[in-house]
Amino acid sequence: MTDTDADRGAMPGDETAARESQALDRDALASKLKGWFRVDRDASSRWREEAREDYDFVAGRQWSAADEAVLREQGRPPITFNRMLPIIKAVAGSEVNARLDIQYLPREIGDAAKNEVLTEAGRYLADEAEAEDEESDAFVDVAITGMGWVEMRLDYELDPDGAYVEDRVDPLEMVWDSTARKRNLADARRIFRAKSMDRAEAEGLFPDADPADLNAAWAEDRDGDQHAGLQPGDSRIDRPGSAQEGTSRVTIVECQWWERRRVTAVSDPGTGEVTEMDPGKASVLVRRASAMGITLQTHSITKRVYRRAFIGGTVLEEGEAPAGDRFSYACMTGDRDHNKGTWFGIVRMMKDPQRYANKWLSQTMDMLNRQAKGGILMETGAVPDQAEFEASYAKPGAVTWVADGVLNSGRMKPKELPQLPAGHYQLMEFAIMSIRDSSGVNLELLGQKQQEQAGVLEYQRKQAAMTILATLFDSLRRARKHIGRVRLYFIQNFLSDGRLVRIVGDGATRVMPLLRDQTIGDYDVIIDDMPSSPNQKEVIWSTFTSVFPVIKDMITPQVLLEVLPYSPFPASFVAKMRDLLAQAPTDPQAEQQQQVAMQTAVAKIQDLTAGANLKQAKAERESALIQHDHIDGFAKVAAMAAPPAQPASQLAA
Repeated sequence: MTDTDADRGAMPGDETAARESQALDRDALASKLKGWFRVDRDASSRWREEAREDYDFVAGRQWSAADEAVLREQGRPPITFNRMLPIIKAVAGSEVNARLDIQYLPREIGDAAKNEVLTEAGRYLADEAEAEDEESDAFVDVAITGMGWVEMRLDYELDPDGAYVEDRVDPLEMVWDSTARKRNLADARRIFRAKSMDRAEAEGLFPDADPADLNAAWAEDRDGDQHAGLQPGDSRIDRPGSAQEGTSRVTIVECQWWERRRVTAVSDPGTGEVTEMDPGKASVLVRRASAMGITLQTHSITKRVYRRAFIGGTVLEEGEAPAGDRFSYACMTGDRDHNKGTWFGIVRMMKDPQRYANKWLSQTMDMLNRQAKGGILMETGAVPDQAEFEASYAKPGAVTWVADGVLNSGRMKPKELPQLPAGHYQLMEFAIMSIRDSSGVNLELLGQKQQEQAGVLEYQRKQAAMTILATLFDSLRRARKHIGRVRLYFIQNFLSDGRLVRIVGDGATRVMPLLRDQTIGDYDVIIDDMPSSPNQKEVIWSTFTSVFPVIKDMITPQVLLEVLPYSPFPASFVAKMRDLLAQAPTDPQAEQQQQVAMQTAVAKIQDLTAGANLKQAKAERESALIQHDHIDGFAKVAAMAAPPAQPASQLAA
């Protein structure tokens, strides 16, 4: 076939062969993806069982069906005091109070001015999508099960131009590469999401697909639940309806994976711009350029190409991944189970102490109930009517009749009351205490410390608890970097179409169009504390107010513009103050006076620092002298108390 024939494409007679070839390719792709899914699902099947149990424990369902049936058969109460939920809520609250912010720092010269626009645009889109709430919800999943997932996507149903959306994803819907071992699955080559939905919804998403192919029955879980992430008895499965009514449930599997592909990089001799293209197209381009007397520089490279497919009974849709050169799902992981290749949260360590605490409490209640009623030993003829005796004996105010002489003859005697085993209460207290100890969350972080202690000590103990939980927060920080990169890709490639966004910066809030020339370039994703974080506000505002008496003369409107977002004032008040300060006229003489006051304040701070250092050095010197005097005194006392030395001749004798 000539180059001209290749340019025109296949002839009409070849369309049937092309469709058959495409069908064969899709069948091969479906077979490959299904094989990956089964291998990865089986590798994480045990984790799914434990994850469901973890969710049950946090929700207060902490007795197994077998144990609860035995207790009810014995007439014992299956008591549950859920001490795990407050711990999970304390960890989740710590994350909410110290949320992180995504910022974009430019890599290229001249991008500094555009950086603020891009960062503020990202904040605006995240605020519209309520992204921080979805990420916090996924962080709770990490603390419970060891896995948390967030999906980033563009929704064209909400907005024809594309609305940025972030959603927390149920971890039980996700299946990941079983060979991945790095935190947050950074080395995963593929991920799956098996989502259960109404058949009507599936038909709306894939209107051209055969309705018989809209259910991935092959994705049936090992426990017999064909709807991944759901259990038999779930209302989302068993609700009434039929396939004809469109209300039955089906499962659609989404797969994202990357593969290595050889591409040809072609350099434009005029501009030096490099374009990557398919090797076949590159060869055609080189031949055409050579015929025109132009020499193109080319070289082959290997790239990662991310793909996505939706699968039911067969491949319903296949194409490029929505997030460019990375997955559109961000994963957070807890602690690594190295031998099983899975991850777990802090609930796993708390389950056994919680079980034992519940069992010992139930056993204690049963013992106390039996002691309250007691019992009696007696002979058969000791009472005139045994049924009446049994009915009246358990009633404190009733009269119980016995035969004459029974009380004096000893024919009736009460049973000995059972005694609680020694150390029973200590074991129950130990189990309750172990729930906190195994999680690393102490009473100070829970806010339940009863005894009075210094604020510095309480703060240090809170920080110690946060140090134990630091790996969880580190996973969240790493996931937010991934989210920031995906968000940047969406902004640069899809959302920079002139839509209006709210930009907060330079002391004012304004609305401006988001244009492509304002967001182009390479950026580093930086994770920092948010100005709206309560802990961050408290620390910065407390530090600012402590040094305010010293630097009050150097406070300028520009300084207040930077400090106000960290103040505890309402947002409306802060916005009005920012507007007033931004409109305040500048006076050159006042600026000069402020500079002189700033220099004076800096000198004063330096003097105070030098004085404090001098006092500290003096105190250390006095402490050293006192310690030296104590050592001399101890030496003198020891010398006085020691026995007098004897001549060597006497010692030898």
